[in-house]
Amino acid sequence: MTVSVCIIGSGFGMYGLLPAFSEISNCKVLSICGKNSERMSNFCKKFNVKQYNDWKEMLYKERPDAIAVAVIPKHQFEIIKFALENNIAVFAEKPLTTSYKTSLELCKIAVEKKLPNMINFMFPEIPEWKTLKKLIENKKIGKISNIDVTWTFLSYDLKNHIKTWKTDVTEGGGALSLFFSHGFHYLEYFLGSIINLQCTLNSSKLSLNKGETGIEMSVTFENGCKGNIHVNISNSENPTHILEFHGTDGKLILKNITSKIVDDFELYLHNSNKQEKIDSSHFSVCFPSGDFDPRVKYVSALAWRFIQWCNEPILSSVGSHPDFQDGLRVQELIDTARTSVGNILILPIDLDTKT
Repeated sequence: MTVSVCIIGSGFGMYGLLPAFSEISNCKVLSICGKNSERMSNFCKKFNVKQYNDWKEMLYKERPDAIAVAVIPKHQFEIIKFALENNIAVFAEKPLTTSYKTSLELCKIAVEKKLPNMINFMFPEIPEWKTLKKLIENKKIGKISNIDVTWTFLSYDLKNHIKTWKTDVTEGGGALSLFFSHGFHYLEYFLGSIINLQCTLNSSKLSLNKGETGIEMSVTFENGCKGNIHVNISNSENPTHILEFHGTDGKLILKNITSKIVDDFELYLHNSNKQEKIDSSHFSVCFPSGDFDPRVKYVSALAWRFIQWCNEPILSSVGSHPDFQDGLRVQELIDTARTSVGNILILPIDLDTKT
């Protein structure tokens, strides 16, 4: 069957989610809710969708099977809760909400209602990341003892001296929630559960709402691996996103030294004093037609799995990842890092038993 979808959000919802969901053959995007602008009008015309300014009005009138939402994290909770309570499946932007408590509430409703639910952690969809995952699973460098992560760039808001929610921690901004929510997800995607972390946050004068721009963190994984993380979103020189995995039989390096967020990653294997660039072309990427944000092609992969879940009730018992429980886990790590507690809880599978 064709799954009807409504989009909520006039930022990434408009230029990211709308093109991504419009690419899926068994998906029909009905409308989008967002601020009036010439750009929004052009997108609506291009994709032949209606525009609303009130998301509740849109949902009452359109009665979609699902929504895809990308709004300020502080406001996602109300929208997603309303949708789930009205039996509407949800594809959400990260971070899921601004607290563990509210994220847990959404997870419980989704589980109780048996509704499809996914969250936009896109980095593991990149071919080089998929290849790296396989190499780790196949123990290409033996037992991994350490990982070093360096992620530095100058964020758009800081570069342009803009005062928005993205530099306001109370609304879901700051480097930890806005950017390293991806980091927490991919760290556990590669290496399993984090059981301990120590974190120091700092803020640049460029951050007009005083949200943190720098992260120094050390983590310990359940398998004994140690990690060192350095993030700086106020660095105007030499943008980098590098993950180095050190194992007993060599080293794997995933790196991007361009200003592009998801493109131009390269994967290298180091062992026996040799360096080999690893080909990842076997993981195909479906490129949407048209001139879109580079992230759209990876969001499309997630959106496709979400629509498949909506179409196949049998998936209700197994679901698809990343889902709201993945978002909840990331929020637990974010909250712990902010409070500098250090000890991490491992989430139970049965959300109904969580107190």
